[in-house]
Amino acid sequence: MRLGQKSLDKNSNNKPNITKANALLCPVCCVEYVEAEFDFEVDGIILHNVKALKCPGCDEEVFSPEQQEAIRKRIIDSIEV
Repeated sequence: MRLGQKSLDKNSNNKPNITKANALLCPVCCVEYVEAEFDFEVDGIILHNVKALKCPGCDEEVFSPEQQEAIRKRIIDSIEV
C-alpha cells in the first residue's frame, strides 16, 4: 500500500470513482452530478422545468454556466411580457 492510500480508501467509501472526462463532481460526496429538472423561483418569478445538476448522494443542486445563462434569458423574457 502506498503512503496515503489508506486515507484515500477510507474517504472513497469503497465506491469506484468512474466518471466522464470533465465531469463535475460533488465536493461533499465525490460523485458525479446528474441532470435534473425542477421549478425555480427567483425574485418572485417562478420558472418551471429549470435544468440543473444534482448530486445523487446529498441532493445538492448547482447550475452549469449554460444553465445559468438559460435561466437569465428566461427571467428577462418573463419580465418583458
